[in-house]
Amino acid sequence: MFHKKRTTSTEHLENAIKKGTGDKILIEDIMEAMNAGGFGLVLMFFSLPILIPLPPPFPSLISIPLVIFSLQMAIGLKSPKLPKFISQRTIERSILASIVEKSSIHLNRVESLLKPRLTFLSTGVFERIIGFLIFIFSLLILLPMPLSNFLPGIGILITSFGLIGKDGVVIIFGVLVGIIGVIVTTAALLLGVKFILILKNWLF
Repeated sequence: MFHKKRTTSTEHLENAIKKGTGDKILIEDIMEAMNAGGFGLVLMFFSLPILIPLPPPFPSLISIPLVIFSLQMAIGLKSPKLPKFISQRTIERSILASIVEKSSIHLNRVESLLKPRLTFLSTGVFERIIGFLIFIFSLLILLPMPLSNFLPGIGILITSFGLIGKDGVVIIFGVLVGIIGVIVTTAALLLGVKFILILKNWLF
């Protein structure tokens, strides 16, 4: 018996590039092309730019879809959706093509390592728990702090690959990285507040 070959993330993204005509693509059309990949694919797509060093507030703006998708996962929606004020915006076709071209080799390499393990972690109540954790990671990315987005972003990216491949081992690893990011960011916040209080007392 022949098994149907699973569509890769790169192929989903290439389908998104083919959507519509002209130099710009509606985010709604990109979402439609990626919906077959579920939450894992859209989380992966929107977490990739977070790993690029960008000045505030760009990381915070980019993370808004992650907050929306992870919350949808947490409440048990079956597929990702974006509000119209985001989905009706456009992105340059050339920019999307460049992202796919530069990331395709790495995406295919990572996906070749994935295999179904502990698949229950990507379904049902466990998927909702993971959605809640990613929601926490995404909220931290919203903070306008230097490097506060890196570890949570890496955690979301790794977890998204685990969801795509139904690989529970990768999901667990991604969640752990995200939790470490939460701890590091929280510690940095607390130390920052403490430093400000000490400085205030010293000056005044």
